[in-house]
Amino acid sequence: MGGQGSTPGGVKGEAGKADNGGGGLATSGSGGTTEPTPTSGSGGVLSQAGAEPGAAAGAGGEPVSSGAGGEGGTPEVTDDCPDDPDKLAPGVCGCGLPEAASATLASCKTLISKLIHRYDFEGSGTTVVDRVGASDGVIANGGSLSKLAGRGVVQLAGGTNGAYVDLPNGLISALTSVSLEAWITWGGGNNFQRVFDFGTSDHATPENNPKLGTTYLFVSPKTSSGAVTFGYSLTGAGQEQLVAGSSALPQVLSQIVAVADGSGDAMTLYVNGVQAGTRAWTGALASISDVNVWLGRSQYSADPELTAVYHEFRMYGAALSATEVATAYKAGTDPSFMPK
Repeated sequence: MGGQGSTPGGVKGEAGKADNGGGGLATSGSGGTTEPTPTSGSGGVLSQAGAEPGAAAGAGGEPVSSGAGGEGGTPEVTDDCPDDPDKLAPGVCGCGLPEAASATLASCKTLISKLIHRYDFEGSGTTVVDRVGASDGVIANGGSLSKLAGRGVVQLAGGTNGAYVDLPNGLISALTSVSLEAWITWGGGNNFQRVFDFGTSDHATPENNPKLGTTYLFVSPKTSSGAVTFGYSLTGAGQEQLVAGSSALPQVLSQIVAVADGSGDAMTLYVNGVQAGTRAWTGALASISDVNVWLGRSQYSADPELTAVYHEFRMYGAALSATEVATAYKAGTDPSFMPK
């Protein structure tokens, strides 16, 4: 019986109070008896037994919902994010992510506003579609798009002449700051593989041809230091500015974010949402001759190609903050708010 305890409107006032001693007939204020009281929009319902409301009404006589209604007749609110105590609906960012920034997470809306290129590797064949801009790429050296658990990926087999993704020239040299976010499952193997490497070599025809790297920005899952490393140079290996983590990239699905902050003069590396290292940066993206914009291949011909499953790659035209990187990590690959 819904709405127990709602005295106003649930039973009648003195002029029509139930007679508990009688046979369930309501007595009037003048002493006479009346027929059992039917449902009333303004005064509730009296049961034929006499003392208890047969279908109690809320305040003012409004009926109380006995199904979806809560206490006092308030309709239950549908919770479309049952595992998120802060949200009842996905909103723009989705369940589990704040619509407005918190102390530990940014709003996904800031990621969307800074995103300039996104490659989710959906489709078939060798064309890699840019979901944000018009900078489609291609899978070179025999690779092609495939599926893993129903989602698009590029499977890179490594080796000395393995498949890699070739993106259009000039993606970073026009920027002051950039954040490069990769989602890969690394397969291990030799040092100096490349998650990405944007730059050029000293080959006589450097475009599409590695030899000795000259100007570049790269991330390797493991170098000779034994750790995942973010590097920048304008004069080859001898003058590299490096940010190294504490260990090699894990051989599970992992997020790597490399931030080159031209305004703050800093390079910062994040692994799985956590800062792995940072350093002062003396350089500029404009000084890189980025004729080779590669995922999975190095500017150095002696370095092996990447052995990995490449799940997603994003470029932001700004330096992401720690909370923005944490938000991107929490959202995972192919979140609902990313352009499709």
